[in-house]
Amino acid sequence: MVVAWTLSVNPSYNYLECNGQVVDGSKYPKLYALMYNVPDYRGFFLRGRGGNSASLGELQGDAIRNITGTMGGSASDKVGLWDYGTGVFYQFNLGRSSVEYSGRYYNYVSQGMGFDASRVVPVANENRPINKSVRYFIKAK
Repeated sequence: MVVAWTLSVNPSYNYLECNGQVVDGSKYPKLYALMYNVPDYRGFFLRGRGGNSASLGELQGDAIRNITGTMGGSASDKVGLWDYGTGVFYQFNLGRSSVEYSGRYYNYVSQGMGFDASRVVPVANENRPINKSVRYFIKAK
């Protein structure tokens, strides 16, 4: 049996932390008959079987929700403009410029579109669900 433990002290000598350690066959012969090493669950989220989970005991890679947005605008024969961005896209101005076209000078605003996922989803330096840290132990005796 694997249990989630919320304290920094170990529950008892009857439990081994799930950190990949070798099972001592002389101390824990029944567990050793099932596995030579305890599972290593450090840094992993355990997920109940079923739904979109992987097969029992299989590692499932990380994924994020789809991130979408649209952008569009209007254009004339001399200047193209981005009028809007939705979702992860946003419009920004690079400044005003002047350009010569067929012997005449035209003023225009140089624009661009940016992409920022934080506009639509929480962001961090990793993919993760809402969580609290625990230590996993396996009952050895």
